[in-house]
Amino acid sequence: MRKRNRVSKKPVLFIACEGTSTEFNYFTSWGETEEALDKFERVEVYPDENENNPQTNPYQLFQIAKNALDSGSADYAWAVFDKDNHPRLPDTFTDAAAAGVNIAFSSRSFEEWVLMHFEKNNTTFNATECKNANGRPTNCGSHLVPNCTPIDCLTGYIRRNNYIPGYSKKSDFDLFTAIHQNTEVALTNSAWLRFQVGASINVAQPPLHNLNPYTNVDQLIYQFLPSTLNIEWGNANTNIQLNNWTINTRLDNGDIVVNVSHTQPNPQILNALFLDSLVTTDDSLNETPGTVINNQYLTNNNGSNNQILRANDVIEYRIQNNNQQYFLFKNDNTRIFITLY
Repeated sequence: MRKRNRVSKKPVLFIACEGTSTEFNYFTSWGETEEALDKFERVEVYPDENENNPQTNPYQLFQIAKNALDSGSADYAWAVFDKDNHPRLPDTFTDAAAAGVNIAFSSRSFEEWVLMHFEKNNTTFNATECKNANGRPTNCGSHLVPNCTPIDCLTGYIRRNNYIPGYSKKSDFDLFTAIHQNTEVALTNSAWLRFQVGASINVAQPPLHNLNPYTNVDQLIYQFLPSTLNIEWGNANTNIQLNNWTINTRLDNGDIVVNVSHTQPNPQILNALFLDSLVTTDDSLNETPGTVINNQYLTNNNGSNNQILRANDVIEYRIQNNNQQYFLFKNDNTRIFITLY
């Protein structure tokens, strides 16, 4: 965040987009939501319709976002771009980090973020949209052109599965309205995708420009929301660590067994509110409260008991299994999802 030259009660968010229609319209719509108006004086999205020769390669977008910070015209700045075989992608990530410019990156393209609103999918798509010999979109995935040629593309997949049958990258298509109601699912699925490709937000990052698929557009969307969730995914029988919590979950004789520990300085109260943090869920985020069968301490070296859990002690809960696909630990802004099946 940079200090601006003028006094303002609310900060300004600046977003520089590669896409001059899809992404521009989408983030402009986000900027007009009640959540955004509560947080920001305004949201500026580049390039607007008055820009005659927009600069839209990733490094140019970074420079434009940096200028917004350096000039004091914005408090937060993001550059939004895709993989799309652009030059200087490594330089863009490195220089943006040094300048305080955030990056929302998608691979193969922004449509990866769109797809996350509907399903978990770690397929490597090497095309965004099928085009004919004249370079015009074929509208693949529609009833008129059901198949992609020569390879499967992201937009064709989205249309073919009826997620957004009329999906289009034209300027008059209202993407925000088409997907906004599934934002919570997209936030969760994006974290899942990063786990799948070894790039969870909470671990050391691999070179992101080499990844496909990938998206972290969710991190920009959190700018518009009242609070940011820290989401981590993991597999059963593995210690998953996030925000000083460690969760290990497994299936045992038809039950779900959850081991919980933490490294926070203050004891954690083991009341009904805490037990509400132990739930199961599915791909649509339909949550079912966990019914505790019993509990026991596996490690108790620091004076924990049935009312408090002290740092580094480990308590185990045995919970009834209702056959949902995921276990979810939810505590304040922490979300740890564990795949059970």
